[in-house]
Amino acid sequence: MDAAETELREYGVRLWRDLPQAPVPALERAQLVARAVDAVRSALARARPLPVWLRDLRGALQSSGQWDALALDGAGQVVQSVLRLHEGAEAEFESDVDVLWRASEAGERLVPSGFVQEILLDHVITFAPDPRLPRAVPARPTPRPLPTGDALPVTRLSASAYEDLRRCPYRFFALRQLRLQAPDELESELGKRDFGNWLHSLLKIFHDILKTAAAQDIPARVAMINIAAERATQELALSESEFLPFAAIWPRVREGYLAWLAEHEATGAVFDVGEASLSMPLGRLTLIGKIDRMDRQSDGHALLIDYKTEPRSTTAERIKSGQEDTQLAFYAALIEDDTLAAAYVNLGEKEPTKTYTQPDIVGLRDELIEGIRDDMERLEQGAALPALGEGKACDYCAARGLCRKDFWK
Repeated sequence: MDAAETELREYGVRLWRDLPQAPVPALERAQLVARAVDAVRSALARARPLPVWLRDLRGALQSSGQWDALALDGAGQVVQSVLRLHEGAEAEFESDVDVLWRASEAGERLVPSGFVQEILLDHVITFAPDPRLPRAVPARPTPRPLPTGDALPVTRLSASAYEDLRRCPYRFFALRQLRLQAPDELESELGKRDFGNWLHSLLKIFHDILKTAAAQDIPARVAMINIAAERATQELALSESEFLPFAAIWPRVREGYLAWLAEHEATGAVFDVGEASLSMPLGRLTLIGKIDRMDRQSDGHALLIDYKTEPRSTTAERIKSGQEDTQLAFYAALIEDDTLAAAYVNLGEKEPTKTYTQPDIVGLRDELIEGIRDDMERLEQGAALPALGEGKACDYCAARGLCRKDFWK
């Protein structure tokens, strides 16, 4: 299922209900999965008494091949028992049901749900005594994890993966070496990342159109970039309702970008390629990445550009802390060019688009390559990969539940 959802996202399918109509041969496997799931779900569509639900659920698990897998797993056996899924166990629910609800949370009183209140009004309820007994539990704080990753060799390294290693070695171990990343799911809500992906896609389409366009005046460019926006919306399978948050800010972003582009082209810079996937061997390691854009400056030298939709202060801090910033230097390492220049282009939602040039990108690139060599060598030799538990890296870290930071000494 994880592989199917990842594949579907890559082809722009965002809703399961749209899958049968997706005219993409590569999606045949996912379509078979969806049809098989729908066949099971359709039999569970109508309302029915709880004991009947349990019998039908057991049948659905058996017909779909899930029952035996649960029976062979310790946790699965507990699920079968607790849900009364075994043959005849549903009879326990023929006439009495125990309903539990929380009366408070963190000291704040909670009102029972509407479902519980309806039961309280329409039925004679017997309240059971509280079976809980207070007991003293000694504090047992969790030590910081110190795993080693030498048994999990790294052969390919991206900019985001290396940034994980620098911010927190344990996050690199958990998400990159153990590959415990959360998969991209369908039916998910759109967020800031989706807006960035949409912008990247439409700018690639726009500049490809612009390369072959005869008209270059402002009205023509506005028309072309609007066409690119519509095409990007279709490619990402965004509905009109999903696109509304983007549509509200798109005119300002569009005007700011076109104004920036005119000033940028006045310096002699010309768009060369966008969204290019590159790789570079580094000993037994291969550096990989997709660059947003490459231009040619008036002197013929390459200009590496990375788009950003973050606050300006964040982009400015990246430039200020050049040696701490991984992204531009890593992308520069994918290109064999000692005359390379690099910059972030901040596509402001409220402020004009602005360029943030990274000085001495070649020097920063060379330092980064040496750092990668040293870090990978230490990793191969069994150096510990501790959870640092410091700074903003922990605020939204997907590995926080694994490192157990909230329970350290």
